[in-house]
Amino acid sequence: MLARLAAAFVIFLCGALQAGAESITLGQTVVSLTTPPGQCALQRAQAGEARLIKVIEDLLPKTNRLVAAFADCRQLSDWRAGKRKLLDDTAQYQTVISAESGPPEPDPGQALKQVCAGLRAEGDRAMSSLTPDLNARIEQVMRAVKVSQTRFLGVIAEEADACYAAVAQRFKTEAGTDKTQIALFAAAFPRGKLIFYYLYAPYRSGDTVTAMLAKHKANVAALLAANKP
Repeated sequence: MLARLAAAFVIFLCGALQAGAESITLGQTVVSLTTPPGQCALQRAQAGEARLIKVIEDLLPKTNRLVAAFADCRQLSDWRAGKRKLLDDTAQYQTVISAESGPPEPDPGQALKQVCAGLRAEGDRAMSSLTPDLNARIEQVMRAVKVSQTRFLGVIAEEADACYAAVAQRFKTEAGTDKTQIALFAAAFPRGKLIFYYLYAPYRSGDTVTAMLAKHKANVAALLAANKP
């Protein structure tokens, strides 16, 4: 079941943004959501952000819920002031609705292995014809990806408390420009509840994912530390 949920998450990835929150209640469990360093929560009280939130909510599949989102504070300030058209560096938390109301996982480590196995199987199917070297594989994909395409790059790291995977995306922005970005996400079980924690950044080179992974490991460590019993 968890492996299928993980595979389903790969299908709908698409630069989503929603309102920030300090904590969420999943079933009877309260999970604290930490803010990524240098980022600020999006606010429904801001008219532009409220419109953006509504657009994204309408695009999300019924199986998923976006519970918090953030953007680089300086970018967000400029965007609010009309000095910037796009938010490039963002982060978000998502949950799977069907997994929200149940009790916490009694063995989060084993549950995480199932999620990661599902993601790894999906990646193996998507990337079987490409080189196993991560940076070279990313560069191969980015040379081939076309506008409106999303390519799953597979699992890029697996640890005892988090599984990391990445997606390459190329799309036409509302400003009319082409944008290529990496969506790197971690699956984790803070307080035994399944959370997907995303980090988005523009693609610049094959090293982009490596740099994002190092940053996101620190983000996830902060999330897990905030939810220790």
